[in-house]
Amino acid sequence: MNRLKDKVCIITGSASGLGKSIARKFGEEGAVIAVLDFNAEEGQAFALELSQNGVTSMFTQADVTKQEQWRDSVAAVIKEYGRIDVLVNNTGIFKDGSALTSSVEDFKRIMDVNVNGVYLGMQAVLPQMIRQQKGSVINIASEAGLIAIANQIAYNTSKAAVIMMTKSVAVDFAADGIRANCICPGRMHTALVQRILDSAEDYDAQFKLMSEDRPLMRMGTPDEVAMGAVYLASDESPFATGSVLSIDGGYACV
Repeated sequence: MNRLKDKVCIITGSASGLGKSIARKFGEEGAVIAVLDFNAEEGQAFALELSQNGVTSMFTQADVTKQEQWRDSVAAVIKEYGRIDVLVNNTGIFKDGSALTSSVEDFKRIMDVNVNGVYLGMQAVLPQMIRQQKGSVINIASEAGLIAIANQIAYNTSKAAVIMMTKSVAVDFAADGIRANCICPGRMHTALVQRILDSAEDYDAQFKLMSEDRPLMRMGTPDEVAMGAVYLASDESPFATGSVLSIDGGYACV
């Protein structure tokens, strides 16, 4: 299929994990992919993999918390392809802790990456989308932005902020043809989760614990989130802006 044919898409944190799944799915749908990641070795390797599979792609290295690096990366993508149609702000970090056990340094670092990184990405890309009078911003939040999950105050707070930033951009730039939406993934059966399962004393009990806390009684997959991102990036969602798409097996309903 070609639901994203020739759309130029910047996807942050796409050298690994969920970002890589989103980039692959976008590539399958005909998108041009700009892999933006801090890890140069993995990012370049993934961009090469995409190219070898017939996807037009490039790599640009950036720390999402650095405004000047965002500016340089966006300029490089515009120089190469002439436009930016989609921005997926996927980069995020996590560390658990309550208001008493989370250090100030950890709290600030999570907010810097998860909140400031998203803000700086939108700030860097929006001028080009305004010139085009069209664009789609997709921010990856979390079920933790909708429901307070125990012992993760910094992460919960950061993802709630991403939701409100998305809504603010949707309101502020609708007249410029720009849509901004966010996705709130639930627990995904990723390589990290698999390592947790493999290290558990009782694999079956741990798997059940991590799967059956939501109405659909299972974990999700990165591809299921990626398919939601394709919809929001495509021309199939022209009336969707400021929306929060929960892909969490119903967890936020409980």
